[in-house]
Amino acid sequence: MKNLNAQRILILFGIISALELFFLIFPSENFPIRYFTKPLLLPLLILYDYQNQQDRKPFFSTFRIALAFAWLGDVLLMLPNAFVPGLLAFLMMQILYIRIFWQDCATPRKGFVFCHLWIMLLLVGYHLMIMLPVWPYLGTMQIPVLVYSIVISIMVLAAINRIGEMPNALKVAVGAVLFMVSDSLIAITKFGSDFAYSGFCVMLTYIVAQYLIVKGREIPK
Repeated sequence: MKNLNAQRILILFGIISALELFFLIFPSENFPIRYFTKPLLLPLLILYDYQNQQDRKPFFSTFRIALAFAWLGDVLLMLPNAFVPGLLAFLMMQILYIRIFWQDCATPRKGFVFCHLWIMLLLVGYHLMIMLPVWPYLGTMQIPVLVYSIVISIMVLAAINRIGEMPNALKVAVGAVLFMVSDSLIAITKFGSDFAYSGFCVMLTYIVAQYLIVKGREIPK
């Protein structure tokens, strides 16, 4: 029954995600349904994780608290003039993810990243490619964005570092990379130049990212 409930929650998550993406392509000015769909995404993933895990107590695990901060960030970014609080909420999520991913490794300093240092160089190159074009337009947000970029890079490295040590680690790593891509698209559209269906691309990568991270941390039955 527990697994059945989890699957029902996951199906509902899929439906809400599809509606969210649909109304990003075909927005409705008369009925902004995204004020209902977007805030439902993370609570559904939290409930799914709770229902699907063998060690379901306590409900407020570190991982679910991290997802709750992501939900707070989702809500704040929908509000006017709440970009910085939203950024802080996601920063807390990143910090908790780092702690979780690092602790997942029995020997983190011998993990995948430390055996393949070129991954760090690749990540630095990616952030330089994203940051340099928008840097002159950040203004007072230069330092906050730089700090956030460093933290999300560490989160991605911590997720990749789990490969080979944890089951489904590749799902978590791909999810972390997609989360970074989603945030990069936000930076490009907010501080650089917008592009067609940017909101759709941001949410698609974000939804898939959080889904993969949640699925990748499932305890094998």
